[in-house]
Amino acid sequence: MKQNRIFSTATTVAVLFIMLACQSNSQQSADGQEVKQLGNDTIEIAKGSSLISKLKHEQVSTSPYSETIQTTGVITPIPTQYAEIAVPLAGRVVKDYIHLGQTVNVGTPLFDIASSDYSEIAKDYSNSLSEMKQAERAFNRAKDLYYNRVASSKEMEEAQTAYNIAREEYNHSLAVAKEYQLNVNNLIVGQPMTVHSPVRGKVLKDDLVIGEYLHEDADAKVIVADLDKVWLKANISEKDVPMVSNIQQVDIRTVANNDSVIHGKIIYLGGMLDPETRTLQTVIECDNRNGILIPNMYADLILYQSVRDYIIIPKEAVLQRENGRYVLRKVGERLYYRTLVNVHSTADGRLIVTDGLHVGDEIITQGAFYLTK
Repeated sequence: MKQNRIFSTATTVAVLFIMLACQSNSQQSADGQEVKQLGNDTIEIAKGSSLISKLKHEQVSTSPYSETIQTTGVITPIPTQYAEIAVPLAGRVVKDYIHLGQTVNVGTPLFDIASSDYSEIAKDYSNSLSEMKQAERAFNRAKDLYYNRVASSKEMEEAQTAYNIAREEYNHSLAVAKEYQLNVNNLIVGQPMTVHSPVRGKVLKDDLVIGEYLHEDADAKVIVADLDKVWLKANISEKDVPMVSNIQQVDIRTVANNDSVIHGKIIYLGGMLDPETRTLQTVIECDNRNGILIPNMYADLILYQSVRDYIIIPKEAVLQRENGRYVLRKVGERLYYRTLVNVHSTADGRLIVTDGLHVGDEIITQGAFYLTK
């Protein structure tokens, strides 16, 4: 009797287990599938499926966020405040007026060179000036004689032609003299040529050697630059170019000063992409009165856009297929629609949705990959 009762109990338990299993299978779907494909982009989860408990949903909303661009750049002097000064004419250095670190102004004497070419230019200028003045006096005298009916019109015209030719010769020699920075007001033929600074700034290089003979193609011996402000030239990737117009802040760090942040402002955005790197050159101006930024330094940049409201979702919510990225948007009870989205990453690894979703949409944010099997 006892064995019969044990057998009867075991049989009852087995029957109940089979009944529960059959009931569970009937709740999943009639054909045993937990996920059904309804059309091209709509899917349905079977009622009672274990997948439902693995999914997390969120309603789409906006959050304030400042997008950033991270890139690198190189410190450079501002071109109008920087000059590499070589000898304009071949000659021998006879005097050096400067020393490293000295502050000079526009027109400050830098060095003297004795040059035969310079002497010829000075001589030509002096001669052309003298000949022009002489021709001018002759022309004025001819005019007086003509008006007093002593000279003929032909004599006056000849004197005027001679003056015009002499004046053109003078203008040419004056242009040459200015090109080589001659001080024509104090010009003395036979003296050495004085080279002046074309910019205001500090002397960063002085490699002059008294007595050294320099050719016209010699490298620059003097560098003068004003580094109170410098440029940072950075390359912005093609995908980030649309963001640059709304940049509100630029943070700069260098290897030598990684613990401190320097700020700058964008003053120029290039008009053409580099065809090889697919980047756009951007020029950022920086205050450098403390001298921290040195030309040719590398720098890391973070460019911040103004704070705006964005739709931001977890990266786990986005799936990939052949025609692009998509999310599973809830459109009914256990019904989801594959919705294509355009997204890009935030600094903390989330995704900003620029197209495809609207505030109020409900999407799967965790477990969406279960529905791709």
